[in-house]
Amino acid sequence: MLDTKILTFLTVAQCKNYTRAAAELNLTQPAVSQHIKKLEEYYGCNLIDIRGKSVTLTAQGVALYNYARLQVANEKQLMNQLKKAVTPIKIGATLSVADYYLPPYLSSYLHRYDDLLSITVKNTKAIIEMLLSNELYCAFIEGIFDKTLFHFDEFLTTRFVPVARKGHPLEGKEATISEVHEYPLVLREKGSGTREIYENYLYQNNDSLLSASRIYEISSFGIIKQILSGSNAISFMYEAVVKQEVESGELCYLTIQDYLIERPLYFIYPSNSLMKRRNETFHQKLMHA
Repeated sequence: MLDTKILTFLTVAQCKNYTRAAAELNLTQPAVSQHIKKLEEYYGCNLIDIRGKSVTLTAQGVALYNYARLQVANEKQLMNQLKKAVTPIKIGATLSVADYYLPPYLSSYLHRYDDLLSITVKNTKAIIEMLLSNELYCAFIEGIFDKTLFHFDEFLTTRFVPVARKGHPLEGKEATISEVHEYPLVLREKGSGTREIYENYLYQNNDSLLSASRIYEISSFGIIKQILSGSNAISFMYEAVVKQEVESGELCYLTIQDYLIERPLYFIYPSNSLMKRRNETFHQKLMHA
């Protein structure tokens, strides 16, 4: 059973306000303040900064918040186990992985095993949040994540490539990134792994998305590829996402000076998850199906 002071701390952190947290917990505000004070005394550090009515977490508070969320998730898992609840394996996957890399593995897996699976497809940021909130047990992702919070294994490694229509003015050239910036850029929404990887590449080269002449945000790879085929826009995505269109001559890979990105796709789950054995068994069966 989780300490009520920890639950109070989580509610304050989520509400960002002592009064709202007290109302949600059906406690008095002094009682909420006392719970936080006791936690700070126990851990020997400030967990919360208060400025006016606004509440923000200190660095130590953020660490406790992440830890406490995992404990809440584990508590729910324990309750399920104690009730002997039969639940499906709740799996998350980012869009690139779900649509272009995972299906052959899942097809073989489901052909051999009768396990119940529940698969949710969202961007990297949303998948991470769902893992930490125990809405998912494990996930296949391509983005950047905090490796201190998760156990992770490389699922596979793939190229992250610039893509445009066949016959694009930059096709066949060794373009500079400045030349790429002259054309409209089509990216996934904020929080997506592919967008984060391209932004990180620009940052490492003392550049940013601000250099692009125009940016379109599209959450669907299908729509992105249609836009590319009918315009001079450029996008960046994993090789398998556009392989069929390149082979059919509709789209092409571009060449950029000093550009080569190969990225691992990861299988991850929270480091101290009570579902560790079930997650590992599923992963091993999937990879050998």
